Amino acid sequence: MTPGRLTRLLPLLGLLTLLSPLAVVAEGPVPHIAGTVVGANGVNIRSCPRSECDVRAVALLGDRLSVTGDEVDGFVPVEWGGVTGYAYTLYVATPTFTPQLSQGRPGCNRVALIFNVGVGYESRLEILDNLKEERIAATIFPMGWWAAKHPDLLKQIEADGFPIGSHGDQRVNLTDLSDAAVKADIATAAKAIERAIGKPPEPYFTPYAAAMDERVRGMIARAGYLPVMYSLPADDWDFDADPDEIFMNVVPNITDGTIVEFHLDAPASAEATAIALPWIIERLRDKGYRFVTIADLARPCPES
Repeated sequence: MTPGRLTRLLPLLGLLTLLSPLAVVAEGPVPHIAGTVVGANGVNIRSCPRSECDVRAVALLGDRLSVTGDEVDGFVPVEWGGVTGYAYTLYVATPTFTPQLSQGRPGCNRVALIFNVGVGYESRLEILDNLKEERIAATIFPMGWWAAKHPDLLKQIEADGFPIGSHGDQRVNLTDLSDAAVKADIATAAKAIERAIGKPPEPYFTPYAAAMDERVRGMIARAGYLPVMYSLPADDWDFDADPDEIFMNVVPNITDGTIVEFHLDAPASAEATAIALPWIIERLRDKGYRFVTIADLARPCPES
């Protein structure tokens, strides 16, 4: 090519460079976002964005890492201690966002039943007897004051194979409390539950009255718990709870990944929840749903 032809082509080459998608990428690296490991004792950094991929490293609760790109199938690309890979999104907080579990990822027809304990009326463990007989997974969230008052009941629930999370200590909206009071509520509940069952609660926390804002969510997550919110209340907590209404609250509104909230010690648990639950289980089974724990729902769907 002669110098003259090259001179005439340079403006065209410059225009093509501006229009090329590669030129946009080459302008500079993707900005990194500061991240923190929350909601668990640690998070695996994997070689690719799937739970079956090799674990390259484990970043511990409170460790700082860099989020280097956008989410891919529930994982975010990260860099930590010179290691690059993918971490599960639920366990990485950024300066403006703390994750919570309120709906499982779709794709495998899962439903999680949770039972909060701490309304204060007689506990109806026959509800759990039915679940055990039918081999239905569920996760129990007792309040600390209830665990301290009924340690034998909670120990029996745990011995029957139901995972025990935390519902906080007292019947108070955490969003109304100071930072110090929120921390104290979380810690006191954990101690009471551990004294009752002989081990710490599972790392899942659902707040009283669903009272959780970004401040409280961050404090829960930094304490090592995954914040859990229900996506569908059965509305079985009041005196006028009715089994037909509970059924209609739940079954028509279920979608893949739903977390359904029930109570074990509400004033009408025996007359309403205990009656409606077998109907709900039968209908959801007919629809092809699987019942899983919160720990299972927090994971991605297994590769088919």
